[in-house]
Amino acid sequence: MPAYNTPDLSHAGFARTNRQTIAQRAALICELLPETRRIAELCCGDCAAQYESYRAALPGLTFCGLDVAPAIVTTNRTAGVPCILGDALNPAVLRHFLTYDVVFFGPPLSAGCDGHHALVFDAVQPGFAAFTDLFLGQLGYAGALVCIGPKKTHMGDIRRLYDRIRAQRADFGLRLIHHSHATVTGAGIATEPRLKYVELWFSSRLPDAWEVRRSGC
Repeated sequence: MPAYNTPDLSHAGFARTNRQTIAQRAALICELLPETRRIAELCCGDCAAQYESYRAALPGLTFCGLDVAPAIVTTNRTAGVPCILGDALNPAVLRHFLTYDVVFFGPPLSAGCDGHHALVFDAVQPGFAAFTDLFLGQLGYAGALVCIGPKKTHMGDIRRLYDRIRAQRADFGLRLIHHSHATVTGAGIATEPRLKYVELWFSSRLPDAWEVRRSGC
């Protein structure tokens, strides 16, 4: 198994996302892909907030998370959130998600997973290139894939991943480059607007528009 950057579960303040960024994603799904009925979060972490937000925005939604850490999967299941234990680079595991309309791929984005020590795009594990090679290229996923990149993601990173995907799947375009900001911390404390993620919305069903959008700032 790769040496993933999994969270320090003894750190009570651990948070990879917050309700503002999740609400932004839910709103974008309703705008761009309103017919969505099945959403998955791969490398999901504690995804109770996602589960709640997506189902509120899209009643009747089916949701499933995936994480490599048994303790995280147990936490999600205890909260009533459907979650599978497995490696995001395991083809047998990924086949379960081929029927989902929207798949978020958000591997841990900092070495300590504390939200303060961001990695550059190519240092994130499991890597975006390896995952898209497998999920889009080998397995032929045909929905919408949102790669949640670290805040240091730049246009060169985006172009390289786009070109790699297009070399295997000419039907996939990059609909949106979304800079997701938040004005509260994961603990709910107000702060100045901070860039949290650079989300790359790839899809076989949406235009190859390369729209750049900023939310929360």
